[in-house]
This record gives sequence, structure tokens and C-alpha cells, in this order.
Amino acid sequence: MSLEDKIIKKLNSSFFNSNKNLVGIGDDCAYLNKEDLLISTDTFIENTHFDLDKSNPKQVAKKFFNANYSDLQCSGGQPAYCFLNISFSKKKSEFIHHFIKELSSLLKKYKITLMGGDTTKSITDISLTMTLIGKPFQKKIFLRANAKEQELICTFSNIGFSKLGYDILYKSKTIRDLKLKKQSIKQFLSPKIYSYAALLTKLKVSSCMDLSDGLIIDLIKYSKVSKKRFHLNNLDNLNPTLYKKLNRSDYYNYVLTSGEEFVPIFTIPAKRLSSAVDFFKKNLRVSIVNIGSVLNGSGVTTDEYDLNQIHSFDHFK
Repeated sequence: MSLEDKIIKKLNSSFFNSNKNLVGIGDDCAYLNKEDLLISTDTFIENTHFDLDKSNPKQVAKKFFNANYSDLQCSGGQPAYCFLNISFSKKKSEFIHHFIKELSSLLKKYKITLMGGDTTKSITDISLTMTLIGKPFQKKIFLRANAKEQELICTFSNIGFSKLGYDILYKSKTIRDLKLKKQSIKQFLSPKIYSYAALLTKLKVSSCMDLSDGLIIDLIKYSKVSKKRFHLNNLDNLNPTLYKKLNRSDYYNYVLTSGEEFVPIFTIPAKRLSSAVDFFKKNLRVSIVNIGSVLNGSGVTTDEYDLNQIHSFDHFK
């Protein structure tokens, strides 16, 4: 168990919820049933989530916004209000000025009102925290616990570029294909923002989760909450470009561990797969890939690759 999991487990054991109208720890958002409100919060720390030597203010603002926006969408909602906390040193005030300009533009584009927050001085590194508040498109929100046996596990295609971009920038990963190199770095520094919550609502998906820590880690969390086994297959079709360009070991490691993709992992009845593929292709120009099935049991399994060979992301390493 990672340090992050230990801390969350400790917090969760202290979270006594006798109110069935509340959804707390264990999903992408908190949900207040009576008020019909979804609440999500996320923090970015300089030199942990972003590096000023490699990221400009616009890229940091877009990625920071995307991390929060995707969380709320995965619970089936649309954010309406925002609170923002910023800590920075005086010498980094110019970066913050440009960051705020870009973030304000994004909030305006997605019709989110900044309601307040806090600004404090830090000694060195920048700290950014956003809290989003919104309403679900329907009264029934998407919970990880609602995954059902025999349902299909789906996500967006082309997962893996973000981790490859990170390795190119920080691990000196050699990629001779300049187009692939550029695409991967762009996805890592400035991942594309999708508005998909309304589409998931119309499709009546059973459950959903944001893909932010890597497919394997996130599916393990999904499995624990839903008390189901997530069996993976069809992984060769998850990212056709990387499948052609990388060796087998690299391919599986990238598609299974790439974090900060900010797209949904969701479950639907098998009979709805075809309509889901067509629906997303038409309305969002995104390809949906069925990557497995929900089965009785626990954990994440696959017959396609030895998951013990996967080196997953850890926040504290």
C-alpha cells in the first residue's frame, strides 16, 4: 500500500457518515443530496505537478483547470462556481499574473464564476488549490460503487501520450518520430479539455471515474469501491499509434500507467456500447474503446500482459 493510500485510509476511517444524503471520500466529488450540489477540490504544487523551467503559465493554468473540471464531470455534473487559493513568492508574481489571466479566460469560457479564495505568501514554491461547485445534470450522480457485473469498461482512445511526454522531458526517453514526440509533450504539458458529462448522462452510464493517476491505479480504486473485479482485454486498441511505434513492454507500461489524462473511465451495459461509440464520435469527435468487463471478485486482472511488470505512478516517489 502506497503512502497516499495509507493516508486516505486513515482519513476515511475517521469519516463517520450517518447521513445517507451525503457522498464523501471514495469518489471524484463530494455530493450533498439535499442541496443537489457536487463539490471537488484539487491542489497543484510547483516541482511536483509542474516545473517552471518546462511549463509556461498558460500550460499550467490549462492543466490545473482540467484536473478539477474532469473530476466534477466524472460525477455527472457541470461546475458553476469556483474558489481559488494561491501561495507564491514575490519573485514569481509575474508568472502568477499570466497564470491568472489564462485561468480567468478558461473560467469565462466554461461559464464558471470565481466566488473567492485566499492569497498567501510562500517562501519558494507555488501552491495552487481550486474548489469547484456545481450541479449534476440529473439527480442521479455517477458513483464508482454502481459498477455492475457483466458491464463493459470503457474510456477514450489514445491514452498513454501524457506519460510518454513526461518521460521525454524528464527521463531522456528517446523518440525519433518528431510528430509523436511533439504530440506526447503537448499532451503532458497541456492536456486537451473535453466536456463530456452531459453525454455520459444521456447515455445513462452506470458508474464513472476520472483517469488521473494511471489506468491500473485508478481501476484498483474503482474495484475497491465497487467490490467488483475489473478484467481488461482489447488493450492493443487503446492507442493505435503507440502500439505501432513502441515495443510490447513499453506499450503496456504507457497505456496502463499514464496519469493526468483527465478523461472518464466508465461502465455501461453491453447493449449500449455501439450507441456510445457512435454518440461520442458524432458529438465530441472522440473514439470510445471497450477495454474490459466488470466481473465478480476483486482487483484488476488481464490475460494480455503480466501486471507485475507494470511500474505505476506514486505521488510520494
